[in-house]
Amino acid sequence: MKYVKYYGLTLLKFLGFLLGGSVFLSLLYYLLLPTKVVNVLSYLYILIVFLAFGYKMGKQTENRGFLEGLKIGFLLLLILFFFNLLLFQTGFQMIRILYYLSLLFASVVGATIGINQKKE
Repeated sequence: MKYVKYYGLTLLKFLGFLLGGSVFLSLLYYLLLPTKVVNVLSYLYILIVFLAFGYKMGKQTENRGFLEGLKIGFLLLLILFFFNLLLFQTGFQMIRILYYLSLLFASVVGATIGINQKKE
């Protein structure tokens, strides 16, 4: 039950960050910034969010930070994949697979950095 509560709160925080970032980036788009700039900023934002959540998980684990990064990365990717299929109804494309792999890698790197920054 402890893990369900912990991961549930983590998912709610992730959805909050995702919603907040989406609103901010939408405002940038409507302020007539070029679409390519907003797309790059969106990618960087979600990459930083995955890195931060991985870092947080790495700080709280005792050993093997990369496994915690993989766990939280897969969990967050499942949510993104679900919303992608539900809202946009797109299929698999090679560029999307590379996008998801880069996000997963950011989560693993964040968790690895987090466990190495932990104070003894």
